[in-house]
Amino acid sequence: MIANKELAFQNREKEKRADELMMANKELAYQNKEKENRAEELIIANKELAYQNKEKEKRAEELIIANKELAFQNKEKEKRAAELIIANRKLAIQNREKEKRADELILANKELAFQNKEKEKRATELLIANKELAFQNEEKEKRAAELIIANKELAFQNKEKEKRAAELIIANRKLAIQNREKEKRADELILANKELAFQNEEKEKRAAELIIANKKLALQNKEKEKRAAELIIANKELEQFTYIASHDLREPLRTVSNYMRVFEEDYSGLLDDKGHKYLHSVNNATKRMSQLIKSLLDFSRLGHNINLTLVDCKTLIYDVIADLETMIEASNAVIEVELMPKLNLYETEIRQVFQNLITNSIKFHKKDTPPKIQIRSEKLNEKWKFAISDNGIGIAPAHFDRVFDIFQRLHINEEEYEGNGIGLANCKKIIQLHQGEIWVESHKGQGTTICFTIPILTA
Repeated sequence: MIANKELAFQNREKEKRADELMMANKELAYQNKEKENRAEELIIANKELAYQNKEKEKRAEELIIANKELAFQNKEKEKRAAELIIANRKLAIQNREKEKRADELILANKELAFQNKEKEKRATELLIANKELAFQNEEKEKRAAELIIANKELAFQNKEKEKRAAELIIANRKLAIQNREKEKRADELILANKELAFQNEEKEKRAAELIIANKKLALQNKEKEKRAAELIIANKELEQFTYIASHDLREPLRTVSNYMRVFEEDYSGLLDDKGHKYLHSVNNATKRMSQLIKSLLDFSRLGHNINLTLVDCKTLIYDVIADLETMIEASNAVIEVELMPKLNLYETEIRQVFQNLITNSIKFHKKDTPPKIQIRSEKLNEKWKFAISDNGIGIAPAHFDRVFDIFQRLHINEEEYEGNGIGLANCKKIIQLHQGEIWVESHKGQGTTICFTIPILTA
């Protein structure tokens, strides 16, 4: 701001100097008229006038040089105004240079005054030399004619100088307007700097908040890592317990089954219908128990295959349909498969998902209504959504979460709908193994749609 005030002060000084230059030009015009009147008297002083003309020519050249310097300085000022903040020191140096030039101008004015005194002395000497110049009148008349022509040229030059002075005044006004614009821009720059400072403070606050949030996130990640490690240990212990339990349970169950077979072979003829019925019930119970233990063992082994492979889902589904051909033909089921992607999957496990879901759609169909199953997929951002829909008996919304729990059966009558209640639990575990989600969309008596998502995994 101080530099802008100094610049405005300098511009006002320049305007004053321009006014002084105009006054000097007017005085020069007046002097020229006086010189024309004195032309007859100054015929004797031709040598001195020629000398003065040479001096004026020099001054005219100096004025041209000064105008060029002024134009150059204006250009420099425009550049310096754009770089005002950076160029403060340069401006101070220039001010000192201008002060030096002002001192030099004062010295030049003193020298000019001294020269004027010298000219007065020479005028006195010229009066004395009039007698000597009498015989040169003829030559001087010729020179007077030339001097008239020179005076006309000088008058023309003075008019040109007046025009340039007027142009200089207009240029100074434009420069003043530009200086005002620069001051406005400087004020806008100050406001922008204040806004930038405020934004920086806000960013610092946000950075501090982000650092705190990162620390909290790092603490949460450590807690999650601890819990993950504890969960891995618990899962391993659970798998070991499940395997031991299933193995230990199968041995006494096999013993019971063997003794019941021996009992049936040795004492079948001694039993009545009631006894045969009890024997049949015990055999069926041991078979169901064996199947449950096998299903439990299979459930505990899910996730042991940690190798992802690129799987063509459509080919895999058709392979599952081929495996279920007998069941499909027996129920007159119709299965429609739409476009399917190729994904990195755990092939054996995902095959089990499609097999369980298609089997359930066939198993839980309406009486006297052939099953109609539709399998479709769609891409959602960085994951794929699969849906298996049927026209079966449906599921009440109250049981949506329960159907995915292990050994949870919604139908008590095992003869009507066989199974052990572990198929959808297997599906849920396999989909979670793929980092996806599984859910049910259904209404009682209106069919069921099992949906699940699988993200795009890298092998």
